Amino acid sequence: MLRDLLVPLTGTAGEPDALSFAVDLASAHRAHLTVAVPLDLPLTLVNPWGFPPDAVEAELYPRLREEAEARAASVRERLDREDLSWDLRVDDAHYVDPARAVARNARYADLCVIPAPRRGADDNDVAHAYFSVALFESGRPVLVVPEGAKAPKKFERILVGWHPTREATRALHDALGLVAAGAMLDVTVVDPVEGDGLHGEEPGADIAAHLVRHACKVTVHRQQSAGQSVATRLLLHADHVKSQLLVAGGYGHSRMREWMLGGTTRDLLAGTRIPLLFSH
Repeated sequence: MLRDLLVPLTGTAGEPDALSFAVDLASAHRAHLTVAVPLDLPLTLVNPWGFPPDAVEAELYPRLREEAEARAASVRERLDREDLSWDLRVDDAHYVDPARAVARNARYADLCVIPAPRRGADDNDVAHAYFSVALFESGRPVLVVPEGAKAPKKFERILVGWHPTREATRALHDALGLVAAGAMLDVTVVDPVEGDGLHGEEPGADIAAHLVRHACKVTVHRQQSAGQSVATRLLLHADHVKSQLLVAGGYGHSRMREWMLGGTTRDLLAGTRIPLLFSH
């Protein structure tokens, strides 16, 4: 059940679409919406002689705070016109970068909504940073909103990119809070190996039986990649069945400072035209 959403203002090109999506999603579920405005402050450093930071640093904080408050005021004006429960916070990230401040806030929400990176955009690296840290550090599912995506009143057709792993299992069960009663779930397995100790003798059958007990309508699709990537097969199939949402496990190496996303996760982000829900 969806009761608490977080949407950060990332400053990227996709921010308006993500905010609109989050507002509509919160309204549809009668959920509370928190908007986080990260304040990107320089890390306070002591100089080699032990003196405190100089006056330049001291003057920088009020200006950055003023800019963040101006952004917040514009969003408050917009949210005042909406019929939903909301709050807005300006987060002073003195000791963490803005993305990590968002991950911290996301731990107190059911879902974090962020914009998708746009291929070739100047702010692509920033969008990836927010996604990666939210996915690997918050412990919460992340819903990625591509350009122009609109939140439906109900998610009635969902494609599940299924592989019997911890990440995919977590993503699927996180998605159930968004799924309307009687929704159609297209469980899609790419290049399954029967009897491999993971999929079993009939790939997709066990997870389908489990989902039916959650009052979902389920169809299992076994797809061959035929030389295409897993992400391409999933996106093409999502388009074919007219899915409103694609659900997948998010993979990567979270111990590295510069986040390295798994190939399927990265390719889904780059190629999607529908919202994606990832969990790790």
